[in-house]
Amino acid sequence: MKLINDFFQIISTETADGGFRCRTRLNAGHDYYRVHFPGNPVTPGVCLLQMATEILSQEYGKKLVFCKGSNIKFKSLVGPHEEPEFLFTKTRMEDGLLCTNVSIERGETQFVKMSLQYKIVD
Repeated sequence: MKLINDFFQIISTETADGGFRCRTRLNAGHDYYRVHFPGNPVTPGVCLLQMATEILSQEYGKKLVFCKGSNIKFKSLVGPHEEPEFLFTKTRMEDGLLCTNVSIERGETQFVKMSLQYKIVD
């Protein structure tokens, strides 16, 4: 299930330090927040990973299939009213794979950092 334009929207994208930065807005009224966790909603980690996948797919115009994640560190909770920024660095395409480092942050707060690898299926 695609999350873009339902669970989140892209507000802006800009080139940054050899990669790019994508600012997003979460849909605080989405059903996921009613069940994860009622009364204290938190953005599910799998949704953050899917958001990164969809942002990359849109940015590069490629269909991507998640293959591998490493060094995934959840450092702070992402609430439904945050506007998390995804910073993609060290992105490279080789041998049918797209590899990137992702930092999800807002201001001085880093929520998640991870290294991701995708198979390019286009």
